[in-house]
Amino acid sequence: MSIAPLPIEEQVDEIISQLDHVFTTGEGGSLIATGRQILIVRTSQFFTAGHATSGVSGSQAYIRLLGSPSPSSQVTNGYIRFVAPDQIRTPTYSTERQQINIWADQSYLPMTLAQMAHSQRYLWVGFFGAHTYGDLHSAP
Repeated sequence: MSIAPLPIEEQVDEIISQLDHVFTTGEGGSLIATGRQILIVRTSQFFTAGHATSGVSGSQAYIRLLGSPSPSSQVTNGYIRFVAPDQIRTPTYSTERQQINIWADQSYLPMTLAQMAHSQRYLWVGFFGAHTYGDLHSAP
């Protein structure tokens, strides 16, 4: 049973071709992908956590996504962490852990939970020189 559509690589290419409205590339510049990782999401785990770091208490909601890599990828898992707007970080990919990490505004949690109910989901991160982009893509 295939959860994601077969042309997943082409779908990401289409998204990349439209990212010029997100990034300023300069005069006539275009985005050149220097790398990307695509996780076809199979299962997920939801966490609501409390913690203390150096005596400072905090909390965080996050989702761990597990699945399989697209044909051009090695990623096996990912995290979306929901944080206050001033705690958002640049998306990353850890080769050692084969893991995508995305920090999202906590106000996006309801939308992301709705996306998790969709049958087709993939998490991806792309690198374009000085630019990085990552998202959870889904379709009913």
